[in-house]
Amino acid sequence: MTYSDYFLLSIFYFWASSTSLSLGIGYYTIYRPVMAGMIAGLILKDPQKGMMAGALVNIIYIDFVSTGGSFKGDQCLTAIVAAMVSILYDLDPLEASALAYPFGFLGILIWKYRLKINNIFVHIYERKYKENKAPDISVYDGLLPQLLLFVMSTLVFTAALSLMFLLNDAVNFKNIGALYYIGLILVILSAFNILYKIKNKYNFIIFGATFLAGELLGIRAYILFVLIILTLLFTVDKKVDFAKNIFKGPIKKKDLVYSWFIWMNYSHSCYSYDRLMGLAFAHSMKNIFKKLYDNKYQISEAIHRHTEFFNTEPNMGTPILGYIIALEEDRRIKDESFEDISYIKKGMMGISAGLGDSFTQVILAPLFISMSVMLCLDNGFYPAFIPVILLAALILFISYAGFMNGYFKGKEFMLQRIKNVKQSKLHTYFPYMFSGILGMSMSKLLFNDIRPYENIFTIITIIFAACLTFMRKRGER
Repeated sequence: MTYSDYFLLSIFYFWASSTSLSLGIGYYTIYRPVMAGMIAGLILKDPQKGMMAGALVNIIYIDFVSTGGSFKGDQCLTAIVAAMVSILYDLDPLEASALAYPFGFLGILIWKYRLKINNIFVHIYERKYKENKAPDISVYDGLLPQLLLFVMSTLVFTAALSLMFLLNDAVNFKNIGALYYIGLILVILSAFNILYKIKNKYNFIIFGATFLAGELLGIRAYILFVLIILTLLFTVDKKVDFAKNIFKGPIKKKDLVYSWFIWMNYSHSCYSYDRLMGLAFAHSMKNIFKKLYDNKYQISEAIHRHTEFFNTEPNMGTPILGYIIALEEDRRIKDESFEDISYIKKGMMGISAGLGDSFTQVILAPLFISMSVMLCLDNGFYPAFIPVILLAALILFISYAGFMNGYFKGKEFMLQRIKNVKQSKLHTYFPYMFSGILGMSMSKLLFNDIRPYENIFTIITIIFAACLTFMRKRGER
């Protein structure tokens, strides 16, 4: 491993951990283990092995959801380490995923202390504003928090890398035969754990059916992928109602697009315990207020008003931003009070609370990323990019359409979006599709080793996981 490899991996980890420079879709794409492992492998000149290691880490983190500032483990760092040890030390992907799993807890340090340190930037901004210095919101929501993240991610990655080398020097990973079995246990227990959480009476039946279809009948993963995509095309509501772009005031389409662009890139840049997304909301309004006001102090005052506490799912909640821009434009013309806008903003934040995460993080991301994992485990490395690209396009569409329709249609569009999500057929079909994907994925992963005793251990682990899940279900009754 060269210094250039270290530099590129460190930069990639920073980029994947940041919403900046990825239009907000990095969290759904390059941050996910299957893609993070592939990119780490690409840097180390073995993308397929890196992608395979990342795919197994993805199964271990299959129920990963980060909502409201919570963070249970850094799946991106885990995938990078798994890809590294798999390539550098020629370990089986199962061994690599087991070895890398504890490293994911190092990444929690970034999230935990970043939210605390970001409070400092909020307080500096407030002090500058009170001193009537018209502080540039982009510095305190963009530049400084991203520099902080770069330093923190570099330190954490360096610590993980150093620890990895020290451990190998001390024990030699190739001599730890138990790693394979630990990885196997982690993967199987993770699969059964998510099946248990789905709480659908048919999920184990579908899981077993697709597992046997893949194992005994040799059904390829791409067949199930095509069937699921066709199911989505023919069953999910595809009606899209775009508002006509009629701009009557000073705000034009390019202003909205730029505001949306800033929001998507910096929604979590200065995420802090004090304001959460408050500074990001204000940052996205900067160019809007430059069109509405001429005096820099008026612009600064208008931006500052929107640094108040704010939190929403950054893609499903974009109608709020579009609507507030329309209200601010109307307020400038009619010279009305800001308090009414603040109440509306908080009210819309309340009615949309939890909606976006329950759709983007609980349904869309697991569905499409698990399809990518399934294709990867069946050696379909290039097809594995298709679900990730589809997910990225879908997230961008949801965000952009919401922003524009929020501007033209206001609160009614947000209410309609909430209704559409709650009534979406995807909610109904997701447990069945996801269980099938997981069953096919496990069939491509397990029982492929020529050593009989490992297959016996696999069977014992599956039986143990099934019994444990059954006991958990009985315990709930």
